[in-house]
Amino acid sequence: MNLTAKEHRPFLFFISFVALLRLLLAPTVGLGVDEAHYLLYAKNLALSYFDHPPLVGWVQYIFISIFGDGEFGARVFAIIVGFVVSIFIYRLIYAIENNATQATLATLGLYASFLFNALFLMLLPDTLLFLLIVPIIFTVLEIEKSDTLKAWLTLGLLLGLAGLSKYTAVLFIVPIIFYFVIKKRVDLFLNLKLLLSATFALIIIAPVIIWNINNEWISFTYQSQHVVGENSIHWSAFFKSFGAQFGAYNPFLVPLAFYGLYKSLQSKNNVLFLSALFGLVLISFFTYASLYKTALPHWSALFYMLFIPIGIYYMLNISKKYVLFALAFGLTLSALAYGELAFKIIPFDDYKSPHRDIYAWPKIMKEANKFIKNRDKDALGVTNWTLASRAIYYNQAYKSQLYLLDKRYDQFDFWQKESPIGKNIIIINTHFFKKDIQKYMKCDKIETLEKFDIKLHNHKVNTIKLTKCTNYQGLL
Repeated sequence: MNLTAKEHRPFLFFISFVALLRLLLAPTVGLGVDEAHYLLYAKNLALSYFDHPPLVGWVQYIFISIFGDGEFGARVFAIIVGFVVSIFIYRLIYAIENNATQATLATLGLYASFLFNALFLMLLPDTLLFLLIVPIIFTVLEIEKSDTLKAWLTLGLLLGLAGLSKYTAVLFIVPIIFYFVIKKRVDLFLNLKLLLSATFALIIIAPVIIWNINNEWISFTYQSQHVVGENSIHWSAFFKSFGAQFGAYNPFLVPLAFYGLYKSLQSKNNVLFLSALFGLVLISFFTYASLYKTALPHWSALFYMLFIPIGIYYMLNISKKYVLFALAFGLTLSALAYGELAFKIIPFDDYKSPHRDIYAWPKIMKEANKFIKNRDKDALGVTNWTLASRAIYYNQAYKSQLYLLDKRYDQFDFWQKESPIGKNIIIINTHFFKKDIQKYMKCDKIETLEKFDIKLHNHKVNTIKLTKCTNYQGLL
């Protein structure tokens, strides 16, 4: 496919325009919980981390070194991924019938899906997998066709990078095996090139293995509990997880994804059929996980990234009006959401603002640091990890120490080298994450220092309470 051909220009113009808008939007929006957390990876480079493999932090380190560690630098790579992945999906759909209009409409599904408009702005481990899954699919097909050492090593490289991105990338191996078995290419398993490919992938993920060996395999224990976590089925968690996907992606496009999976499983097109095997394994795993614990919507993002466009492709032959309506609905709401993020136009009711997690953290940290009089004795503290990621990031402008004070063992315990015992801790409580300090920690004295509201359009976005714990002696 020659992307410079005239028929592809409308598609390229659109994705370039959106990428530019995202670049303009990036520095105007405060960091979210997860992206701040992974940005701290880049600030604390390691072979791996408690909750995820290291690639997201390594990539962030490169980009913030070039573009600075502000919101813009933190988001550049995610925006690039969104641009490149759009080309990958366009190519996948175009290869079916060489129809640029179909491919363009199918790819627009990513832009009409609400969560992708966030994930192509914020760099998460999932964002990296978006960049890898389509090349993996085409590389597997190349192996089936030519069985060259180059193709096998490329597959090893891609799977290794996927393993450095997220632990659930191990699921990618299952559809590849299924595909070769179904296609009666078992001979590919009895192949020295397969061994070399696997060795190459293992070498790439060696940092994760070494780190876990040195830390009693704690990441694998955490992830097994994080994804499933319970021993009994919870139907409420299942229905909550499934319903959240409709709201997160687009209620009119989610059904198309499952229709696309159904049609692809029946397809004689190898690209679609292999994609269907990937999709079936991914959605089955996360459906299983949601039976035991509420699954976050982005956990199934790879499935929807593949099958919302594929579903649109198939639905175009049945009801183009439905497709155009679903796209118009999603694109309109996504554009409004971007406009609200940038300009903060809508006066939401008190504590109902979507900006509550991302707005005014520089102000919060400035106010808290006013009470740091002696850096050897005084420090800041939060009681929830979601607060810690933003608080630590936005506290970089100051020289004060900041502690996460909770009973949960996580990545912050690796980063906190000094004990808070004996220090005077200024606790940052918010409207949404607050603790009764009297009942939560041991202090010689507890006093309220300040309470202030974070407002937009005269409505409360958040309320911050600063409480001083003199001579902190641990949690109750």
